[in-house]
Amino acid sequence: MKIYKLVLLTTLFLLGLISSKANAQSPLPIHIGIKGGANYSELPVSDGFSSKYASGYFGGAMARFDIGRFYIQNEILYSEKSSKIETSLMGSRNVKWKSIEVPLVIGYKVVNLDALNVRVFGGGVYSYVIDDNIASLNQLKDSYKKFDKSNIGYQVGAGVEMWKFTLDFTYQGGLNNISKDFDSKVSSFNVSIGYFIL
Repeated sequence: MKIYKLVLLTTLFLLGLISSKANAQSPLPIHIGIKGGANYSELPVSDGFSSKYASGYFGGAMARFDIGRFYIQNEILYSEKSSKIETSLMGSRNVKWKSIEVPLVIGYKVVNLDALNVRVFGGGVYSYVIDDNIASLNQLKDSYKKFDKSNIGYQVGAGVEMWKFTLDFTYQGGLNNISKDFDSKVSSFNVSIGYFIL
């Protein structure tokens, strides 16, 4: 886990360095910030099981490049998600997985004032699972032994920004199955609060 913390800290440092130089040498509006929030996720499973949404959390860094009313935003986030799995035999139990997520979205400011803007956005997200407890469920071991740790998804959402503070609501869905053996795509609803440092 230490290597992921090192990668995150190094990325934050480099983003800060790039942003400070860009702001000093160019009028281009580049902004760096932090964000965190809660997610509500579901992991569909194989026949004989039912799945429900369960809560988790995430946090990390964001960088934005403004182009008039449009903007491009990239993030690197540490995320912990969970889903409630139910069967008639074992009852219900939460499965959890931890991942590094890298969303990249294009947004548009519907309302664009000095102290307030309202935004809509959409784009893709790459995630890599670094830990999970799915295999600890004996009845799921065979189905999920080929659990794909690398996944690509999409996200759409809307947000409000006041001064340097942001509030975003996002839906995130999977584009590829988490295993080649069966049809299973993760979905998640996210709410986040952020703050632009630069």
